[in-house]
Amino acid sequence: MGDGLMLQSFTATLGTPVCVVVTILCAYLLGSLSFAIIVCRLTLGQDIRNYGSGNAGLTNAYRTMGGAKTALVLLGDLGKAAAALSIGGILLGPGGKLLAGAFVILGHVYPVYFGFRGGKGVLVGAMTLLLFDWRIFLVAFGLFVLAVAVTRWISLGSILGALSVPFTMHYFYHNPIYTAVISVLAAAVIYLHRSNIKRILSGTENKFSWHSKPQIENGKEPEDR
Repeated sequence: MGDGLMLQSFTATLGTPVCVVVTILCAYLLGSLSFAIIVCRLTLGQDIRNYGSGNAGLTNAYRTMGGAKTALVLLGDLGKAAAALSIGGILLGPGGKLLAGAFVILGHVYPVYFGFRGGKGVLVGAMTLLLFDWRIFLVAFGLFVLAVAVTRWISLGSILGALSVPFTMHYFYHNPIYTAVISVLAAAVIYLHRSNIKRILSGTENKFSWHSKPQIENGKEPEDR
């Protein structure tokens, strides 16, 4: 299939402008529900962005709040991604899932409800891949697990997983539009890890541990930012 026919197919998949707008709005607003912030405020009366790395994501949630509360964050963030992609898939088909995935990640990173300061989009990005094509997810997840098992750097696993996605998308679909969209998302995830990359290169990046004590519950003061 030529590039012109691929573009026509993708455009047809996206359907009517109304469905496109509804998909984008629903995905972004769902993505803006930052459950790391919500759970921390409701259970501890604190802003998670004042602790640890300052990131409203799953890893920082575990380090600052512990396992039980992080499980709530996990369920919430996976649920919002699943809801967004379901809406996109129903309204627009496979292209709609990818479109919804892009905007649920955007909402997670820049949540309208919380001053546009959110997480790095790795978890919702993983859910997007899983619901779009489990094969692409499996390759990225395998690299993530391998990197974390060897180095205990969550950030490195996330970066390597993101790097793999454009290649596997191209391998399975040979669709330049899909590959371009997922490449932008992967590049955004890597860019959001730029401070982690600097710490990895200097050997100062925090290593993940199952035995770390919750910072907030242990009365640690917020860090200066």
